[in-house]
Amino acid sequence: MWPRLFPGLLYKGKSFTHEWMQLALNCPPLSSAWLHSGAEHLLIRRRASGGAECSTTGKDIYELLLMRQETLTALKDVVNDGCPAKITDEIVMAAFALALHPHERDQDASSRMKMAPLSNLQWLTRFTDIVIMDGHVRGLRYLVQARGGFEKLKMPGLSEGLSTWDLITASKFLARPYWPLLTNIQLDSAAEFLAKFEYTDSVTGNLHCLLYTTFPQPVMWVFHALRGYSSLLEGYAVGRVFNLDLGYVLKLRNLLHYHVLSIPAATFADTGTVSHIYESLRLTLIVYSMLVLFPVPLMTSPYPTLAGLLRYELESIRDEVWTAMSSLLLWSLTLGGIAALDTPLGPCGIEGRILWKEAQECGHQLLAEHYPT
Repeated sequence: MWPRLFPGLLYKGKSFTHEWMQLALNCPPLSSAWLHSGAEHLLIRRRASGGAECSTTGKDIYELLLMRQETLTALKDVVNDGCPAKITDEIVMAAFALALHPHERDQDASSRMKMAPLSNLQWLTRFTDIVIMDGHVRGLRYLVQARGGFEKLKMPGLSEGLSTWDLITASKFLARPYWPLLTNIQLDSAAEFLAKFEYTDSVTGNLHCLLYTTFPQPVMWVFHALRGYSSLLEGYAVGRVFNLDLGYVLKLRNLLHYHVLSIPAATFADTGTVSHIYESLRLTLIVYSMLVLFPVPLMTSPYPTLAGLLRYELESIRDEVWTAMSSLLLWSLTLGGIAALDTPLGPCGIEGRILWKEAQECGHQLLAEHYPT
Protein backbone atom coordinates (compact mmCIF):
# COMPACT_ATOMS: atom_id res chain seq x y z
CA MET A 1 0.00 0.00 0.00
CA TRP A 2 2.72 2.49 0.90
CA PRO A 3 4.12 2.92 -2.64
CA ARG A 4 0.60 3.75 -3.82
CA LEU A 5 0.72 6.84 -1.62
CA PHE A 6 3.75 8.14 -3.49
CA PRO A 7 3.58 6.72 -7.04
CA GLY A 8 6.58 7.10 -9.29
CA LEU A 9 9.15 7.43 -6.53
CA LEU A 10 12.12 5.14 -7.04
CA TYR A 11 15.38 4.52 -5.23
CA LYS A 12 18.28 3.18 -7.29
CA GLY A 13 15.88 2.29 -10.08
CA LYS A 14 13.29 0.34 -8.08
CA SER A 15 10.53 0.90 -5.56
CA PHE A 16 11.98 2.30 -2.37
CA THR A 17 10.09 -0.28 -0.30
CA HIS A 18 12.85 -2.73 -1.26
CA GLU A 19 15.34 -0.46 0.50
CA TRP A 20 12.95 -0.14 3.46
CA MET A 21 12.96 -3.87 4.09
CA GLN A 22 16.74 -3.90 4.33
CA LEU A 23 16.70 -1.02 6.80
CA ALA A 24 14.02 -2.63 8.96
CA LEU A 25 16.12 -5.76 9.45
CA ASN A 26 18.63 -3.65 11.37
CA CYS A 27 16.15 -1.57 13.39
CA PRO A 28 13.83 -3.50 15.76
CA PRO A 29 11.46 -0.52 16.39
CA LEU A 30 10.94 -0.09 12.64
CA SER A 31 10.46 -3.82 12.15
CA SER A 32 7.75 -4.03 14.81
CA ALA A 33 6.14 -0.80 13.55
CA TRP A 34 5.79 -2.27 10.07
CA LEU A 35 4.48 -5.55 11.43
CA HIS A 36 1.82 -3.50 13.19
CA SER A 37 1.11 -1.46 10.03
CA GLY A 38 0.71 -4.58 7.91
CA ALA A 39 -1.53 -6.31 10.43
CA GLU A 40 -3.67 -3.19 10.88
CA HIS A 41 -4.04 -2.83 7.12
CA LEU A 42 -5.05 -6.49 6.69
CA LEU A 43 -7.61 -6.03 9.45
CA ILE A 44 -9.04 -2.97 7.70
CA ARG A 45 -9.38 -4.93 4.45
CA ARG A 46 -11.13 -7.79 6.24
CA ARG A 47 -13.60 -5.41 7.84
CA ALA A 48 -14.23 -3.70 4.51
CA SER A 49 -15.02 -7.01 2.80
CA GLY A 50 -17.89 -7.63 5.24
CA GLY A 51 -19.40 -10.92 6.32
CA ALA A 52 -19.39 -12.78 9.61
CA GLU A 53 -16.23 -14.70 8.74
CA CYS A 54 -14.36 -11.37 8.53
CA SER A 55 -15.20 -10.23 12.05
CA THR A 56 -12.40 -9.16 14.35
CA THR A 57 -11.47 -11.59 17.11
CA GLY A 58 -10.12 -10.80 20.54
CA LYS A 59 -6.86 -12.43 19.53
CA ASP A 60 -6.55 -10.06 16.56
CA ILE A 61 -6.98 -7.04 18.80
CA TYR A 62 -4.56 -8.40 21.39
CA GLU A 63 -1.84 -9.05 18.80
CA LEU A 64 -2.26 -5.58 17.31
CA LEU A 65 -2.02 -3.93 20.70
CA LEU A 66 1.01 -6.06 21.56
CA MET A 67 2.86 -5.04 18.38
CA ARG A 68 1.93 -1.41 18.97
CA GLN A 69 3.12 -1.55 22.57
CA GLU A 70 6.44 -3.12 21.55
CA THR A 71 7.03 -0.30 19.09
CA LEU A 72 6.06 2.40 21.58
CA THR A 73 8.35 0.92 24.23
CA ALA A 74 11.28 0.78 21.80
CA LEU A 75 10.68 4.37 20.68
CA LYS A 76 10.41 5.56 24.27
CA ASP A 77 13.74 3.92 25.11
CA VAL A 78 15.42 5.76 22.23
CA VAL A 79 13.96 9.14 23.19
CA ASN A 80 14.68 8.75 26.91
CA ASP A 81 18.27 7.77 26.16
CA GLY A 82 18.98 11.42 25.40
CA CYS A 83 21.47 10.63 22.63
CA PRO A 84 20.60 12.57 19.43
CA ALA A 85 22.63 10.13 17.33
CA LYS A 86 20.15 7.36 18.16
CA ILE A 87 17.24 9.28 16.61
CA THR A 88 17.72 8.06 13.06
CA ASP A 89 15.51 8.16 9.98
CA GLU A 90 14.40 4.63 10.85
CA ILE A 91 13.15 5.82 14.25
CA VAL A 92 11.23 8.66 12.61
CA MET A 93 9.73 6.21 10.11
CA ALA A 94 8.67 3.87 12.94
CA ALA A 95 6.79 6.72 14.63
CA PHE A 96 5.29 7.71 11.26
CA ALA A 97 4.03 4.17 10.69
CA LEU A 98 2.22 4.25 14.05
CA ALA A 99 0.65 7.61 13.20
CA LEU A 100 -0.63 6.22 9.88
CA HIS A 101 -2.21 3.18 11.54
CA PRO A 102 -3.76 4.29 14.83
CA HIS A 103 -6.06 1.96 16.69
CA GLU A 104 -8.64 4.75 16.96
CA ARG A 105 -10.99 5.03 13.96
CA ASP A 106 -13.93 7.13 12.87
CA GLN A 107 -15.97 4.16 11.68
CA ASP A 108 -18.55 6.22 9.75
CA ALA A 109 -16.17 8.56 7.93
CA SER A 110 -15.75 6.48 4.78
CA SER A 111 -19.51 6.25 4.24
CA ARG A 112 -19.67 10.05 4.26
CA MET A 113 -16.91 10.46 1.70
CA LYS A 114 -17.96 12.40 -1.41
CA MET A 115 -15.86 11.31 -4.35
CA ALA A 116 -14.63 14.09 -6.62
CA PRO A 117 -12.99 13.16 -9.95
CA LEU A 118 -9.39 12.01 -9.51
CA SER A 119 -9.78 11.99 -5.72
CA ASN A 120 -8.35 8.45 -5.61
CA LEU A 121 -5.01 9.51 -7.12
CA GLN A 122 -3.14 9.21 -3.86
CA TRP A 123 -5.41 6.93 -1.87
CA LEU A 124 -6.63 9.90 0.15
CA THR A 125 -9.72 7.85 0.99
CA ARG A 126 -7.35 5.67 2.97
CA PHE A 127 -7.01 8.54 5.45
CA THR A 128 -10.69 9.42 5.84
CA ASP A 129 -11.33 7.39 8.99
CA ILE A 130 -7.94 7.92 10.63
CA VAL A 131 -8.17 9.85 13.88
CA ILE A 132 -5.16 12.15 13.84
CA MET A 133 -3.99 12.42 17.42
CA ASP A 134 -2.18 15.40 18.92
CA GLY A 135 0.37 13.08 20.51
CA HIS A 136 1.35 11.62 17.16
CA VAL A 137 1.70 15.07 15.60
CA ARG A 138 3.79 16.49 18.43
CA GLY A 139 5.89 13.33 18.69
CA LEU A 140 6.73 13.24 14.99
CA ARG A 141 7.63 16.92 14.94
CA TYR A 142 9.87 16.44 17.97
CA LEU A 143 11.66 13.48 16.40
CA VAL A 144 12.21 15.27 13.09
CA GLN A 145 13.59 18.29 14.92
CA ALA A 146 15.84 16.08 17.06
CA ARG A 147 17.03 14.43 13.84
CA GLY A 148 18.30 17.83 12.70
CA GLY A 149 15.28 19.13 10.84
CA PHE A 150 13.11 18.08 7.91
CA GLU A 151 15.86 18.68 5.35
CA LYS A 152 18.14 16.19 7.12
CA LEU A 153 15.88 13.20 6.40
CA LYS A 154 17.55 10.93 3.84
CA MET A 155 15.59 7.66 4.03
CA PRO A 156 13.94 7.05 0.63
CA GLY A 157 10.30 8.12 0.69
CA LEU A 158 10.28 9.36 4.30
CA SER A 159 10.26 13.10 3.66
CA GLU A 160 7.75 12.63 0.79
CA GLY A 161 5.47 10.66 3.08
CA LEU A 162 5.70 13.17 5.92
CA SER A 163 5.04 16.01 3.48
CA THR A 164 1.80 14.39 2.29
CA TRP A 165 0.74 13.45 5.82
CA ASP A 166 1.40 17.05 6.89
CA LEU A 167 -1.10 18.25 4.29
CA ILE A 168 -3.70 15.84 5.67
CA THR A 169 -2.96 16.94 9.23
CA ALA A 170 -3.15 20.63 8.30
CA SER A 171 -6.47 20.01 6.53
CA LYS A 172 -8.10 18.35 9.51
CA PHE A 173 -6.68 20.84 12.03
CA LEU A 174 -7.28 23.93 9.83
CA ALA A 175 -3.65 24.92 10.19
CA ARG A 176 -0.94 26.10 7.84
CA PRO A 177 1.40 23.28 6.72
CA TYR A 178 4.21 22.69 9.19
CA TRP A 179 6.75 21.17 6.79
CA PRO A 180 7.63 22.27 3.25
CA LEU A 181 5.98 20.60 0.29
CA LEU A 182 8.39 18.45 -1.69
CA THR A 183 7.68 19.03 -5.36
CA ASN A 184 9.56 19.67 -8.58
CA ILE A 185 6.71 21.73 -10.05
CA GLN A 186 7.37 25.46 -10.34
CA LEU A 187 4.50 27.89 -9.80
CA ASP A 188 4.95 29.45 -13.24
CA SER A 189 4.76 26.10 -15.03
CA ALA A 190 1.72 25.09 -12.96
CA ALA A 191 -0.04 28.34 -13.87
CA GLU A 192 0.80 27.86 -17.55
CA PHE A 193 -0.55 24.29 -17.50
CA LEU A 194 -3.80 25.24 -15.74
CA ALA A 195 -4.36 28.26 -17.98
CA LYS A 196 -5.07 25.81 -20.82
CA PHE A 197 -8.22 24.67 -19.03
CA GLU A 198 -9.43 27.86 -17.34
CA TYR A 199 -12.50 29.52 -18.84
CA THR A 200 -11.48 32.84 -20.34
CA ASP A 201 -14.78 34.61 -19.67
CA SER A 202 -15.35 33.59 -16.07
CA VAL A 203 -14.07 36.73 -14.35
CA THR A 204 -14.44 39.89 -16.37
CA GLY A 205 -15.18 43.57 -16.09
CA ASN A 206 -15.60 45.37 -12.80
CA LEU A 207 -15.55 42.21 -10.69
CA HIS A 208 -12.18 41.20 -12.13
CA CYS A 209 -10.67 44.60 -11.31
CA LEU A 210 -12.26 44.64 -7.88
CA LEU A 211 -10.86 41.24 -6.96
CA TYR A 212 -7.34 42.26 -7.95
CA THR A 213 -7.55 45.52 -6.01
CA THR A 214 -9.01 43.81 -2.94
CA PHE A 215 -6.92 40.66 -2.62
CA PRO A 216 -3.12 40.19 -2.69
CA GLN A 217 -1.48 38.64 -5.74
CA PRO A 218 -0.71 35.26 -4.04
CA VAL A 219 -4.39 34.85 -3.16
CA MET A 220 -5.46 35.62 -6.73
CA TRP A 221 -2.90 33.11 -8.04
CA VAL A 222 -4.54 30.42 -5.90
CA PHE A 223 -7.99 31.60 -7.01
CA HIS A 224 -7.15 31.28 -10.71
CA ALA A 225 -5.30 27.99 -10.18
CA LEU A 226 -8.36 26.47 -8.52
CA ARG A 227 -10.55 27.62 -11.40
CA GLY A 228 -8.18 25.99 -13.86
CA TYR A 229 -8.07 22.76 -11.85
CA SER A 230 -11.87 22.73 -11.62
CA SER A 231 -12.16 23.03 -15.39
CA LEU A 232 -9.58 20.25 -15.74
CA LEU A 233 -11.68 17.98 -13.52
CA GLU A 234 -14.85 18.83 -15.39
CA GLY A 235 -13.21 18.08 -18.73
CA TYR A 236 -11.79 14.80 -17.43
CA ALA A 237 -15.16 13.73 -15.99
CA VAL A 238 -17.00 14.21 -19.30
CA GLY A 239 -14.21 12.80 -21.49
CA ARG A 240 -13.17 16.11 -23.03
CA VAL A 241 -9.72 15.92 -21.39
CA PHE A 242 -7.76 12.70 -21.71
CA ASN A 243 -4.20 11.34 -21.82
CA LEU A 244 -3.42 13.14 -18.57
CA ASP A 245 -0.15 12.47 -16.80
CA LEU A 246 -1.79 11.51 -13.51
CA GLY A 247 1.53 11.64 -11.69
CA TYR A 248 1.82 15.30 -12.67
CA VAL A 249 -1.80 15.99 -11.72
CA LEU A 250 -1.19 14.40 -8.32
CA LYS A 251 1.77 16.71 -7.66
CA LEU A 252 -0.24 19.65 -8.99
CA ARG A 253 -3.16 18.85 -6.69
CA ASN A 254 -0.87 18.74 -3.65
CA LEU A 255 0.84 21.98 -4.71
CA LEU A 256 -2.46 23.85 -5.01
CA HIS A 257 -3.82 22.56 -1.72
CA TYR A 258 -0.55 23.46 0.00
CA HIS A 259 -0.84 27.04 -1.23
CA VAL A 260 -4.52 27.25 -0.26
CA LEU A 261 -3.69 26.23 3.31
CA SER A 262 -0.66 28.56 3.32
CA ILE A 263 -2.70 31.72 2.68
CA PRO A 264 -2.25 33.76 5.87
CA ALA A 265 -5.32 34.63 7.90
CA ALA A 266 -6.40 38.27 7.90
CA THR A 267 -4.89 38.65 11.36
CA PHE A 268 -1.43 38.03 9.89
CA ALA A 269 -1.94 39.74 6.53
CA ASP A 270 -1.97 43.42 5.65
CA THR A 271 -5.63 43.53 4.63
CA GLY A 272 -6.62 46.89 6.11
CA THR A 273 -10.32 47.70 5.88
CA VAL A 274 -11.21 44.62 3.79
CA SER A 275 -10.17 42.05 6.39
CA HIS A 276 -13.61 40.40 6.59
CA ILE A 277 -13.91 40.14 2.79
CA TYR A 278 -10.37 38.77 2.57
CA GLU A 279 -11.05 36.23 5.31
CA SER A 280 -14.36 35.11 3.79
CA LEU A 281 -12.62 34.38 0.47
CA ARG A 282 -9.75 32.58 2.22
CA LEU A 283 -12.16 30.34 4.14
CA THR A 284 -14.23 29.69 1.01
CA LEU A 285 -11.11 28.64 -0.89
CA ILE A 286 -10.27 26.21 1.93
CA VAL A 287 -13.77 24.69 1.86
CA TYR A 288 -13.61 24.28 -1.91
CA SER A 289 -10.14 22.77 -1.82
CA MET A 290 -11.18 20.25 0.84
CA LEU A 291 -14.26 19.26 -1.14
CA VAL A 292 -12.70 18.97 -4.59
CA LEU A 293 -8.89 19.04 -4.53
CA PHE A 294 -7.97 17.22 -1.35
CA PRO A 295 -11.20 15.57 -0.22
CA VAL A 296 -11.96 15.38 3.50
CA PRO A 297 -15.27 13.63 4.36
CA LEU A 298 -18.25 15.88 4.94
CA MET A 299 -19.83 16.20 8.39
CA THR A 300 -16.49 15.66 10.08
CA SER A 301 -14.02 18.15 11.43
CA PRO A 302 -13.03 20.64 10.14
CA TYR A 303 -16.27 21.49 8.28
CA PRO A 304 -18.36 22.62 11.28
CA THR A 305 -15.53 24.92 12.34
CA LEU A 306 -15.12 26.25 8.80
CA ALA A 307 -18.86 26.88 8.49
CA GLY A 308 -18.93 28.78 11.78
CA LEU A 309 -15.91 30.92 10.88
CA LEU A 310 -17.30 31.69 7.43
CA ARG A 311 -20.67 32.65 8.87
CA TYR A 312 -19.02 35.07 11.29
CA GLU A 313 -16.99 36.73 8.54
CA LEU A 314 -19.95 37.09 6.17
CA GLU A 315 -22.20 38.53 8.86
CA SER A 316 -19.49 41.07 9.72
CA ILE A 317 -19.64 42.60 6.23
CA ARG A 318 -22.15 45.33 5.42
CA ASP A 319 -24.61 44.30 2.73
CA GLU A 320 -23.76 47.22 0.45
CA VAL A 321 -20.16 46.01 0.23
CA TRP A 322 -21.35 42.96 -1.73
CA THR A 323 -23.13 45.02 -4.40
CA ALA A 324 -20.21 44.93 -6.83
CA MET A 325 -19.36 41.27 -6.26
CA SER A 326 -22.58 39.48 -5.45
CA SER A 327 -21.42 36.36 -7.32
CA LEU A 328 -18.56 36.06 -4.82
CA LEU A 329 -21.18 36.19 -2.06
CA LEU A 330 -23.16 33.45 -3.81
CA TRP A 331 -20.08 31.24 -4.01
CA SER A 332 -19.25 31.75 -0.34
CA LEU A 333 -22.85 31.13 0.71
CA THR A 334 -23.07 27.95 -1.33
CA LEU A 335 -19.87 26.41 -0.03
CA GLY A 336 -20.60 27.62 3.48
CA GLY A 337 -23.94 25.86 3.25
CA ILE A 338 -22.28 22.62 2.12
CA ALA A 339 -19.79 22.84 4.99
CA ALA A 340 -22.68 23.41 7.42
CA LEU A 341 -24.53 20.21 6.49
CA ASP A 342 -25.72 18.36 9.60
CA THR A 343 -24.39 21.04 11.93
CA PRO A 344 -26.32 23.38 14.25
CA LEU A 345 -25.79 26.09 11.62
CA GLY A 346 -28.30 24.34 9.37
CA PRO A 347 -28.21 23.61 5.63
CA CYS A 348 -27.93 27.22 4.58
CA GLY A 349 -25.29 28.31 7.05
CA ILE A 350 -25.97 32.00 6.43
CA GLU A 351 -29.53 33.28 6.62
CA GLY A 352 -31.32 36.49 5.87
CA ARG A 353 -28.88 38.04 3.42
CA ILE A 354 -30.82 40.68 1.49
CA LEU A 355 -28.59 40.21 -1.54
CA TRP A 356 -29.31 36.48 -1.84
CA LYS A 357 -31.64 36.78 -4.86
CA GLU A 358 -29.34 39.23 -6.59
CA ALA A 359 -26.43 36.89 -6.01
CA GLN A 360 -28.37 33.97 -7.48
CA GLU A 361 -28.87 35.91 -10.69
CA CYS A 362 -25.17 36.44 -11.39
CA GLY A 363 -23.50 33.19 -10.40
CA HIS A 364 -21.79 32.80 -13.75
CA GLN A 365 -18.60 34.68 -13.07
CA LEU A 366 -16.77 32.59 -10.49
CA LEU A 367 -15.60 29.07 -10.16
CA ALA A 368 -18.98 28.55 -8.53
CA GLU A 369 -19.97 27.01 -11.87
CA HIS A 370 -18.19 23.88 -10.71
CA TYR A 371 -20.01 23.06 -7.49
CA PRO A 372 -18.82 19.80 -5.94
CA THR A 373 -21.47 17.08 -6.19
